[in-house]
Amino acid sequence: MRRFAAPVLIGLGTFLIVGALLLKFYAYPRIAVVPEDQNSVTELSATGATVFDVSSLEQITTDLSIKATTRGDVKAAEKAPDGAVVWVGTQTVKKSDGGIISQSSDITAMDGTTAEAVNCCGVAVDVVNGVGTPVVRKGLVFKFPFNTQKKDYQVWDDTLLGTATAKYVGEEEIQGMKVYKFTTDIPETVVGTREVPASVLGIEGTVVNADETYQVQRQVFVEPTIGAIIDRIDDQRATLTYGDAELVTTEAEISYTDAQVKSNVDDYESKAVLLSGVRTTYPLIAGLLGLLALAAGVLLGRGSTRRKA
Repeated sequence: MRRFAAPVLIGLGTFLIVGALLLKFYAYPRIAVVPEDQNSVTELSATGATVFDVSSLEQITTDLSIKATTRGDVKAAEKAPDGAVVWVGTQTVKKSDGGIISQSSDITAMDGTTAEAVNCCGVAVDVVNGVGTPVVRKGLVFKFPFNTQKKDYQVWDDTLLGTATAKYVGEEEIQGMKVYKFTTDIPETVVGTREVPASVLGIEGTVVNADETYQVQRQVFVEPTIGAIIDRIDDQRATLTYGDAELVTTEAEISYTDAQVKSNVDDYESKAVLLSGVRTTYPLIAGLLGLLALAAGVLLGRGSTRRKA
């Protein structure tokens, strides 16, 4: 019996060890990638926001509802560098009466594993009918990398048209899910200029070329295994300034809705457990069992050889 058990155990041990290596170094890298055909909608809101209503040329206070839609451009991804995906994002901001405050669209390419921006495939901002303003992005876009680390990251901001530091500040828990919290502080920065009627700034004249300023204090809560953003809170302020005159165009605390946060937790919790298992738990268990089986097989084989001698 031992004569047959030894090779069986050695074979099983070898199989398990090889399987562990395949899980760790073959299966995981192929699973830990974002989909080319992404199709998602993210809901955000703000209560008592101050915004400039272009339709009435007045500053108003209203609740905001924001819908951010993300669609993968599979055809564009086929022409992208290896490992890159191309996503088209559209954002619509509405006031409490349903009127549209703003709409924007952009084309973004990124590495499917690291979430770092890739500059290819017609990436652009302010896209209308497929045509937009070309942009060269850097840093993280859309999400954090798979296996997010407890460190600072450079994250792209489409309003700033540059990167800002997302500082790791610690672990928290959202609805039972462990998340990493990152904060970003972008001080008041001039991000462009715009021709506006002098009257909206309360000054004399016809049209003036006002500076557009932008600042934000951002909190992002990330599920570290997948790098998915579970919740996000932006304390934003934007103005038009000309000399001493200033008009606040946006002042709001914008965050994921409660329903969106719950949906994110429900969606990513099981996926994170599975991915974490493929990366660490399953290879570790298979490797240990393989080593035990291999050792047992070798010992049985030696015992059988001694008895024959």
